[in-house]
Amino acid sequence: MPRVRRLLRAALGRSRPVIFLHIGAMKTGTTFLQHLMHTNRESLLAAGYLIPGDRTEQGRATRDILGTADKTPERQAQCEGVWDELSARMMAHKGDASIFSMEFLSFADGDQAARVVSSLEGAEVHVILTVRDATSALPSQWQTSSRNGGTAAWPRFVGSVRRGVRGKGPPRGQGARTFLRAQGIPRMLDAWGSAVPPRRFHVITVPRSRSDPMLLWKRFASVVGVDPAVCSIGTQRSNPSLGQPSAELIRRINVRMGKLPGSEYSPTLKAELASRILTVRAPLEYSPQLDRRTRRFALRWNHRVRRAIRASGAHLVGELADLPHRLPEEIVRSLPTRLVTPPDEELLAPAATARDGLVALIRRRELHLEVAGVPETPAALDDKGLPTTTGRWDAAADPVDAAIDELISLLRVAIELYKKVDAAPRLPPEAAERMAWEKAAASLTR
Repeated sequence: MPRVRRLLRAALGRSRPVIFLHIGAMKTGTTFLQHLMHTNRESLLAAGYLIPGDRTEQGRATRDILGTADKTPERQAQCEGVWDELSARMMAHKGDASIFSMEFLSFADGDQAARVVSSLEGAEVHVILTVRDATSALPSQWQTSSRNGGTAAWPRFVGSVRRGVRGKGPPRGQGARTFLRAQGIPRMLDAWGSAVPPRRFHVITVPRSRSDPMLLWKRFASVVGVDPAVCSIGTQRSNPSLGQPSAELIRRINVRMGKLPGSEYSPTLKAELASRILTVRAPLEYSPQLDRRTRRFALRWNHRVRRAIRASGAHLVGELADLPHRLPEEIVRSLPTRLVTPPDEELLAPAATARDGLVALIRRRELHLEVAGVPETPAALDDKGLPTTTGRWDAAADPVDAAIDELISLLRVAIELYKKVDAAPRLPPEAAERMAWEKAAASLTR
């Protein structure tokens, strides 16, 4: 069908490029879809579909066109001109279509959305918005907030969301600001609905059932017109999740460490501790649970989103039933009456995992500097190569406080090492290979 449409456009003298902008929203399977498309970009290109740039380039291009690039000259320079470069590739593509997927586009207001679309003048621009049930999105949004420096505990975060959504004027509170920015589907529909006609605005609901892990991709593929079989799942990847105890541990570390520059926080606390070290515990931990009041709020929010989708006239793919707006009252009454945080003793297991991971990270960064020929005094670590146990901090008056103190000390060492690694010469391939072997060997001996 896409090739037929392209031939018809050519025959009628309207062979303009087709561009699909997947704008998010966040926590709606965006990482899964992006990983799938970038992993299979060669197959997609052979089928006529261009994925311009990698995910980092698309992120920089989005910041560039929205005008939200970091204010530091170095970061700003990294983004400058990237949108023009990628958009030129999409405009020049002679195949079926180009697909640009970056959830930061969902943050755009009406003026920014119009600027994005007008920068692609001459193309047939489509917008794709993926939407998820708020009962699942709320817990995911809190754990994402925690691993991005958030300091609000789960009950406070949710309370802020409920109050902020209900109130008038700008949202107040960390929870409300985070939720409405990332899950404000009615706002996104308004902003982007004024930039493209309804027939070119596609809303895809995220399936509630996980029985078919490729169903979201199949829905997405039906919108862009590609055969879903073009992309094989390979190693499935999603945005790393944290269980509630691990997310709470990160949150408490954030509180104690205070606000750090992104250049310090992201490479160590976010990319390593939250997104790699502690995610291995996800199968062992539970997710934050909604209480009765919050479940009712989430159902009301779903109802509001459903109304906004209908009013927008957008092309719906999936089912509004994926956004449930009512439950039998007996089920709602069976839910807890209040939101809970993990007891202190449940934070010691993730703290032990975090300590082992940070020790290994420090050794790895020291090795990088050694291979790069940068003098560095090894950190004095109480590390005998044995896994850390939860009893490590039993002698302290407050074991959790003692664990957090030690983790913060390790984090500060790791952050300082990263600054030196970042400034060190890039490793040649043979050195990088040696580091890979050292890393593999370390993992086998732990």
